[in-house]
Amino acid sequence: MPPVLTRRPDGLLTSWPAVAHRLRQRGTRLEPLPEECTDEHENRIATGLMALYRDTRDEASFDALYGLARPSVLAWIRGLLGRELGQLDPQEILQDTFVNVYRYPGAFREDHDGSFRVWVRTIAGNAVRRALVVRARSTVLELPEECAEVVDGGRGPVQAILDDEQEQSLRAAWILLLWLYAQAYRELSQRDRNTLHLVEVEGLSYREAGRRLSVGRSNMKMIVFRSRRRIARRMREAMCSLPARVLPSPDLVA
Repeated sequence: MPPVLTRRPDGLLTSWPAVAHRLRQRGTRLEPLPEECTDEHENRIATGLMALYRDTRDEASFDALYGLARPSVLAWIRGLLGRELGQLDPQEILQDTFVNVYRYPGAFREDHDGSFRVWVRTIAGNAVRRALVVRARSTVLELPEECAEVVDGGRGPVQAILDDEQEQSLRAAWILLLWLYAQAYRELSQRDRNTLHLVEVEGLSYREAGRRLSVGRSNMKMIVFRSRRRIARRMREAMCSLPARVLPSPDLVA
């Protein structure tokens, strides 16, 4: 007989009281059900959190989901890696898994209390397979047997004019995009700005940047992903509000 939980109500979500309140409003019972074991309780609450995030896109709900489900998903990934555990980073695969959960909540179906566990394990399994394929490809480097024929790189006067015009257009588009990025960057929190600076400007790894900011490596990738997503969304909104005459051509920014 599995152990029966004796937790206080919403004990799994004590760090997210507002999220716990919203789950209660949706009819989710936060305390353990009769004869419900620890894993069953966690799976049921995680399913409720995922459904809440899917329906509201509330980031606090996602944070609670990540905090609750992270240990069990990481253990599942470690089990899948098996002999490859020393070759692949399970923390990296964990973050790839939750990035996909964050990006595609609309694909989640709440069919039963364990729906999130089934869904997230499918995503994690796919992430492991992709990592194994990438690793296998990176271990084989092939050189061409014959060198390609050298192409004359000279350009005529007409091509030179076209190239100069394109260069000017690209320069103007690049300046506009940099300005929009700077405006969106200023709207981030100080922590998110510091994180992006360390990773994108100083070129630190997630582990090194996390050490400087006193943030666990397993959370750094998610912070960077969400900060980039906010910047991209803000830039799209700003570009949609600009007059058409100042927008760069789609071909130039693709």
